[in-house]
Amino acid sequence: MISPLAALVLLFLLVVLVLLGALIALVVVHARRRREALRQRAAHIASVGWYPVPPNPWLLEIAASRFQRGEPGESYAGEYRGRGMCVLDYTYVTSNGKTTQTHTVHLVALTLPVALPPLTVRHESGVRLFHGRDLELENQQFNEQFRVECYDDRYGSAVMHPRMMECVLFNPGLEWQIAGNAFVSWGWGEFAVPDVFARLDAMARLVDLIPPFVLRDYGGPAFS
Repeated sequence: MISPLAALVLLFLLVVLVLLGALIALVVVHARRRREALRQRAAHIASVGWYPVPPNPWLLEIAASRFQRGEPGESYAGEYRGRGMCVLDYTYVTSNGKTTQTHTVHLVALTLPVALPPLTVRHESGVRLFHGRDLELENQQFNEQFRVECYDDRYGSAVMHPRMMECVLFNPGLEWQIAGNAFVSWGWGEFAVPDVFARLDAMARLVDLIPPFVLRDYGGPAFS
């Protein structure tokens, strides 16, 4: 006969094996779903004409300054309404000293005809990118919801004219940055093609609202 102690040990081992088997099954299912999701995304990417490119160093610097130093994921380039575009997955890790957490974001960039001084529009809460003061504009509703960070108030006011502010308020989930000849926005999680197109549509409307005199008076040579 099996002693009560031995029976308990066997029962414990059986429970451990069942839990381990369940965990392995979950990992396998997750891996299969992950592969299928990436396969579907790759097919969707190919259907819209985007092509894989090495991660753009300038876009990586923007990601590192907006979040923190991390690792690039998949990167693709293409065109949107006659403008060059690029999308990049980006992963970084945070730690509170006891545990770590991995974060995945994506960045979407549209090219500008000239390189412009840096300007960031983001929600009122969050980590400051340029550690500068918030530019106060004429629209109080805009001021309450968004920060505008730049080094030149005249330039910032010229970019953020009334129609631009109205367009930003119409797309309240969009945060963005002018960085050289790139107009960049970002979102949480890996990118999905339909979401990128929706973001590009909003970004293109904002780019179209940059006044020609801003491009002429503040613009410099574009770079790759």
